Amino acid sequence: MSDNQRAGAAKPHGSVSAATVVDAFALARQGGSLQGEVPLSRMTRAIEGLPEQPQGDAGLVRWSVRGEMGKGVVGSSIAADQPLLHLHVEAHPVLICQRCNDPFVFDVDSSTVLQLVKSEDELDDDLSMDTQDPDVVDSLPEKVVGSHRFDLLAQVEDELILSIPFVPKHLVCPGAQAEDGDAQQASATQRPSPFAVLEQLKRKD
Repeated sequence: MSDNQRAGAAKPHGSVSAATVVDAFALARQGGSLQGEVPLSRMTRAIEGLPEQPQGDAGLVRWSVRGEMGKGVVGSSIAADQPLLHLHVEAHPVLICQRCNDPFVFDVDSSTVLQLVKSEDELDDDLSMDTQDPDVVDSLPEKVVGSHRFDLLAQVEDELILSIPFVPKHLVCPGAQAEDGDAQQASATQRPSPFAVLEQLKRKD
């Protein structure tokens, strides 16, 4: 997702508690931190098209955010004295495997750094060209438009959306695992024991 897409996706949705609508610039300037939990059922954009999500603790999205003023990146002017938010999101949404069509729990444990800018025009200021080091460019924060009424839950949901695979799959589908096990067992049953072969050779002698 591009900076512009992320900024567009971060529009407030539904009603949110006052604790999740903050002065983002003040949070960064003061080095403040916040954390909370929200049911997956409230992340309507993230769970659209997904199966029914679990209730209780299993269906919670846990998040935390910490602000700071950037110290600058070697070889680039990005984030130097710029307000930053460190966002961490954990969740366990239920997805449908696109191989076997069975539901499974997908673990999300994502961390990202957001650089706050004052307007959408600044989203296009690509200062990453100041450096040609790909490691530095990859480590640069993502830009979002900050405000004095910044919707943290919208950013949490954006990060959750980015973390859910477009084509979810089991690492190994349960059915395939069973079939592989049956095949291995059948192969082992059909294969003669080396001791039995040795005994037959002895009898021939």
